[in-house]
Amino acid sequence: MEIRQETTILDLTKAYPFLVDALADYNPTFEKLRNPVLRNTLGRVATLGQAAGMGQVKPLDLLMFVAQEIMRRTGEAVTVIPPEVKDPEARGLTDEERRARLKEMIRALHDGESIESLKGRFKETVGDISPAEIATLEQAMVAEGLPETEIKRLCDLHVELFKGALDCHDRPSMPEGHPVHTYMAENAQAVEIADEIISQIDRMGGVVTKNVWAFSDQYIRQAFEDLCNIRIHYTRKEYQLFPLLEENGIEAPPKVMWEVHDDIRAKVKKTAEEWDREQPERTAANLRELCLAVKDMVYKEEHVLFPMALDSLTDEQWSRARHGEDEIGYAWVTPGIEWMPGDVAGAASRGTAHTSGTDASIPLDTGRLSPKVLNLMLKTLPLDMTFVDADDKVAYYSDSTHRIFPRSAGIIGRDVRNCHPSKSVHMVEEILAKFKNGERDTAEFWLQLHGMFIHIRYFAVRDEAGIYLGCLEVSQELTALRALEGERRLLEWS
Repeated sequence: MEIRQETTILDLTKAYPFLVDALADYNPTFEKLRNPVLRNTLGRVATLGQAAGMGQVKPLDLLMFVAQEIMRRTGEAVTVIPPEVKDPEARGLTDEERRARLKEMIRALHDGESIESLKGRFKETVGDISPAEIATLEQAMVAEGLPETEIKRLCDLHVELFKGALDCHDRPSMPEGHPVHTYMAENAQAVEIADEIISQIDRMGGVVTKNVWAFSDQYIRQAFEDLCNIRIHYTRKEYQLFPLLEENGIEAPPKVMWEVHDDIRAKVKKTAEEWDREQPERTAANLRELCLAVKDMVYKEEHVLFPMALDSLTDEQWSRARHGEDEIGYAWVTPGIEWMPGDVAGAASRGTAHTSGTDASIPLDTGRLSPKVLNLMLKTLPLDMTFVDADDKVAYYSDSTHRIFPRSAGIIGRDVRNCHPSKSVHMVEEILAKFKNGERDTAEFWLQLHGMFIHIRYFAVRDEAGIYLGCLEVSQELTALRALEGERRLLEWS
């Protein structure tokens, strides 16, 4: 028997089933191997070398443990092929020293050193990096004072630096119905549409003329509108996946990725607003930029985000992710049923509809209402409402079918700052600070969005003694109301 860091987990555990429990006892990270679904999907492509990175152990130490366990349990002879280390200086590096070298390179990148000059040093010194290590690295650098906006500004260069190592890792594979499978099915469709748009533009030659564009304008416009569905994909990540990563202490990568989502949304808006079939050069350039950004995000998701999430989230968390997905919706695909979420413990505390055995009424200032009626009243109001408690945690939202902005149960209990893109967090903090110190009681905004006029108001909620209990956000779509004229004094059904 011969083992090396390229040996896959599935091959090993099929040949030696006892290694499942042995590895789980050896390192808590490998507990997931006890899940047969993960073992037969992620384990099919995960190697011992990658597992060592996830478990933050030296690859040779893991190889030696596996070899010793096989020989002890079976008596078979096992040959260990040590991992190749090209840089003599890197031999014997501890994990802490290796991460320190990696951080030095990232700092150099941020200070302006060229990507090409760092690639060789990265390959020789670091050699391989797991998605979990990338998340840990970004988290550490934010903790040390590097702004998230700076990490976002250079994240494309980060990926370029990591790309050689990340390409050695296989893309995750999960059964139909699992959130990661759905995300990746959507990604496949997004890449297909983006490639078709780029192909259509390439066929027009170096200079896109009005006459040439006229033949493809309608077709490309339909493809662009189809590609716009990627926004649903991003919203589901923000409200279903990111809160779960934050629960596990992974905060910086989701915040950086959310900002990139907003950049892509801005490209969608710009492309739509500047669409001009009479002078199509800018339209073609905007489309190409958008398509490349979408494809780049697919790479980051499938080589960094999803492997990191699979390594971090528990089965219970994935079940919660799946239970809330339908509320937001999907881009192009419908989840399968091969993988089904289990019952979610504590669902009621996270906003899932729940009624106790009794329907006791709730005393209010001017009457009493049952919880069922009160809940339905709040859902019926033509408003979006969200309540953030005194600790700045989201405690409630009105789960109606006519919501303007998407919400899902994943935000319940989440810090409200993490529910907004980084660029708008400062406004959230200013509103909450002025509400808490009593300087203000209300704040309001209005905006135009997708042809709608939306009015957004924030109210400080205080008790009779003036003690701050939280912030109520109320959003209303006012387009139809603003268009009303004259009077209607008689009943008319419309």
